[in-house]
Amino acid sequence: MANRCPSCGGTLHFDIQKQKLICEYCESEFDPASIKEMEGAGESEAYGSESSDENGETIDAKIFTCPNCGAEVFATDLDAVEYCSYCGTFVTLESRLAKLQKPSYILPFTVTKEKCLELYKEKLKKARFLPKDMQVENAQSSLRNTYIPFWVYTEKFNEGAHASFNTKESWTSGNTEYTQEYDIDVMPNGTIDGIFYDASATLDDRISEQIGNFSQESLQPYNSSLMAGSYADVADVKPEVYNEDVFLRGSVALGKQIKSNISNEDSLRSTFHHASSLRAVTTKQNAQDYAKLEPKLAMLPVWFMTFKNKNRLCYAVINGNTGKMFTEIPSDIKKYALASLLLSIPIFCIFEFLFTLMPSTVMLATGIVSLILMICRLSALKKLRKQENREDDKGFQTIYSGDTEQASSAETKSQTQKSKKKFDFIILFSIASILGTAYMIISKMPNDILYYAVSFVSILATFLSVASMVKAHNLSCSRPIPHFFDKKGAAQ
Repeated sequence: MANRCPSCGGTLHFDIQKQKLICEYCESEFDPASIKEMEGAGESEAYGSESSDENGETIDAKIFTCPNCGAEVFATDLDAVEYCSYCGTFVTLESRLAKLQKPSYILPFTVTKEKCLELYKEKLKKARFLPKDMQVENAQSSLRNTYIPFWVYTEKFNEGAHASFNTKESWTSGNTEYTQEYDIDVMPNGTIDGIFYDASATLDDRISEQIGNFSQESLQPYNSSLMAGSYADVADVKPEVYNEDVFLRGSVALGKQIKSNISNEDSLRSTFHHASSLRAVTTKQNAQDYAKLEPKLAMLPVWFMTFKNKNRLCYAVINGNTGKMFTEIPSDIKKYALASLLLSIPIFCIFEFLFTLMPSTVMLATGIVSLILMICRLSALKKLRKQENREDDKGFQTIYSGDTEQASSAETKSQTQKSKKKFDFIILFSIASILGTAYMIISKMPNDILYYAVSFVSILATFLSVASMVKAHNLSCSRPIPHFFDKKGAAQ
């Protein structure tokens, strides 16, 4: 449903600073709680009327699908759906009617667009080799306020249930160090509140974790008028997907509470030799034995900036409630190469004037550097492959087809093939330099030309490894243009 001004019928937008709905035509202001949604929204409006479902658990909404990447959102005006935050494309999104689960809560934006630009500008001060595409002047046009669906879990302890924990205590007496292990049996009561996990398979779990938690105290009963003028992502991940993670976080929180009680209460502290030396209180018990989860769907505020860097996308994502930002900034290779060249000149002068280096010493030094960089590069490539396939993204892996290579764009596949070819070429030089260095050290051949030849191979391997790691860093700071396929077991 779209919200219309009671005075003139104009479109209402939520003003973050005033926390009111403002008519863009007559500039009238309204309290969001006083505005009732209009039934039977027209084609230009994103919300349908609320479902007649007796439990009020679903709503009829108009879903907009990006024909370029398949991302799904629903929104309150056409301007909002001319740009896809996930693939950075200005495109006319396709619409359809669908029945969605009605959220229980909503959290209004408190961080303004101007504040987001200030935070982003401050972040860029530390970016020495910033690509031109990600400069501040390009940020405003791509900045979008989006409501992301999150599951808000409450862990309730079962009445009369027992939970078993253990901990260790260490102390020193004289020259002897002692360690004592304790088993603790408790009957937990009450609840652990405010465990958040995003309910959108489109948003990478790693991003949602990096922007931090939201204020549970500020959650309000769901009122779609607060979403006027914003995107709203579709909830498509079932709450059961994160049950194991939620139980684990609940167990950690309960363990911290038990340790705090032991350290602060005299009656408990006297049981231990030195309560302050207690290690973390942990449990291997299945939390489902003594607790159950109650998930509620909430629409939470997130600012999205999307930057296209050739055939890749860079995101800057800001928590619309706390202002915490997630962004990974790639490096301009030309700027990086120029800076490296300028830095190498004084380093060369220092070594030239202060040290007299023997050919064997030069070879050993370059060989060690080549070995270290080879190991670092292999680690960086492994991390990159894991990120490209979104292996740690439970929502994505659960909803979309298991073959993540199919979900990659043609550009990503091409990039992977190129990386494999280059990987074999660079690793060949690295191994050759390491083996050559080892052979020359063992054989102790008195030929300076061979020492310099092996050093040259090591320097070449080092140069190629560094260039490859910079490229891997740029790829890890960006993502391929997404292509979302048919969903499996979505939460609608």
